[in-house]
Amino acid sequence: MFLEAWSSLLAIDLCLRVLPFRWAWSLFEPAPRSRSVPDRAERAARCAWAVGAAARRHLWPMRCLARSFCLRGLLGRRGLEGVLRIGVARQDDRLCAHAWIEWEGRPLGETEAVAARFEPLLQTGEIRRAAGRLSG
Repeated sequence: MFLEAWSSLLAIDLCLRVLPFRWAWSLFEPAPRSRSVPDRAERAARCAWAVGAAARRHLWPMRCLARSFCLRGLLGRRGLEGVLRIGVARQDDRLCAHAWIEWEGRPLGETEAVAARFEPLLQTGEIRRAAGRLSG
């Protein structure tokens, strides 16, 4: 799973740098699967570990949006649905943004503090609609 995460991160990060967001979103949006998955919590934790380990050992630092796309894809390929969240926080006189995945209502691969620190603006369905409007 580590190699899958590492190669996915590379592809996703490059696409996010050169393609309009809508195209990158459609390329990496996991196909919906409705199947019974045993050991759901263990699989979700392993996906989060793989993405974190691959991001720490990559060619360059991986941004939160690429990590979130990757984690959502790994979960989706295993029959689990993660919700992509994009939020903002004010830090001194700056506005900071962050992307993360929630699984079963909790941040996955992040501390619980991320949801408290960043005010969620968009989640998966809203991002899909906004990407369509922004990218024309």
